Amino acid sequence: MSDSQQIALDPNRPWITDRRELPSHMNWVQTFFNPTGESPRLHFTRAWTVLFILQLIIVLLPLTVGYILDLAGGDGGLVREIGMFASPVVFVVTTMMSYVIHSRRLIDARKPQILAIIPLIPMLIGLALFSLTAMAKAQEYDKRFETRQEYLADPDAFMEKRREAQREAQQKAEEEAAAGEGEAGAQQAGRSRGGPQGGRGGPGMGPEQPLPPKAEFILKAAAPQIQNVIIPLSALIAIWSLMWVARVPFFGRYPGSEDESYRAYQA
Repeated sequence: MSDSQQIALDPNRPWITDRRELPSHMNWVQTFFNPTGESPRLHFTRAWTVLFILQLIIVLLPLTVGYILDLAGGDGGLVREIGMFASPVVFVVTTMMSYVIHSRRLIDARKPQILAIIPLIPMLIGLALFSLTAMAKAQEYDKRFETRQEYLADPDAFMEKRREAQREAQQKAEEEAAAGEGEAGAQQAGRSRGGPQGGRGGPGMGPEQPLPPKAEFILKAAAPQIQNVIIPLSALIAIWSLMWVARVPFFGRYPGSEDESYRAYQA
């Protein structure tokens, strides 16, 4: 390596030996939104760090603010609820941007660009679980809505029908237990005595209680699925990103290599 190549390109960052990696040469818009370009290692690491901090903030900030409000005698539930709905949106956006920066880094390193889909895997799984949960909760809501409409039409008749169903279920369970069908029949009889089949099932779940808006009911159950999947899986992928993607050069060759297969960096 010549003496000119030994001269530091940036006195404040002597570890930079390639002009392309200078921070002043980094185009943030291209880095985050153009998956067909190229990004050297330092630019990739800077962009990855920004995305990581955004995800960390959206997870910790609502929890921290909500906890402080609770300690101060306020209601931190609203802040945590806002964070619950906002975090999936932030994770989806930052995951798509993560795909872009991984694609650029892999192109620059002459590695298969298809590997850039790895950061998308947690999001795809999370969205699949979100969709399945949303469909299940939508069906559950529709059934509860129909049940409540039946209750509102004639509360007395509805409750009598519910009690009659309970008595029939209890009688059937007791007959099975008496017929010697074993411990399971006795347990079923005990459960039937506890209340009507398909009863309240928890606070605010009875037909006499008003239902929340359908969108709120569905999102409260489905939105956390994205966060619950993306956070742990992304943590594993982060290790791969930092230990391999952020470090891999051109097939192990650095600027100044005499290997003819090495594509020299462009200034």
